[in-house]
Amino acid sequence: MNKRQKNRKFFSYTFFPGNRRGFLLAEETLKLVISVIAIGFLAYLLFSLYFSFKNNELEQAEASLDFLMSEIKAGRTSADIYNPEGWWILSGNNELCICKDNQPASCGEKGVCEESFFVIENSIKIEPPPVTLQINQETKIISN
Repeated sequence: MNKRQKNRKFFSYTFFPGNRRGFLLAEETLKLVISVIAIGFLAYLLFSLYFSFKNNELEQAEASLDFLMSEIKAGRTSADIYNPEGWWILSGNNELCICKDNQPASCGEKGVCEESFFVIENSIKIEPPPVTLQINQETKIISN
């Protein structure tokens, strides 16, 4: 093999060794299809995880409000609320609410409410968890 043939072989390197005609057949096509399926499955998995955690905050708010109402009905003088972090505890129109925003009017869409005769003295942000609420059973006022 002379120098010219060696140079031609060096500069014409291919990632697909062997015959270049029909290189996307059989084995290579199968690898490509399997790769596309695997990437699609991973994308589906990521979206599933994202949306499961997004809806999880509303479930946490429901559980926290149920816990607070059970503490009130049991006659306790304090309650620790842990979740969801960054949400607000507020009251209005004979309701206790845990909302994403500090707006009682939009709480029905972005939070949970339950009927109660207790009133939140000031809106309370659940940050940093836990927030210890003081429950005054005589005056029906909850404060932190």
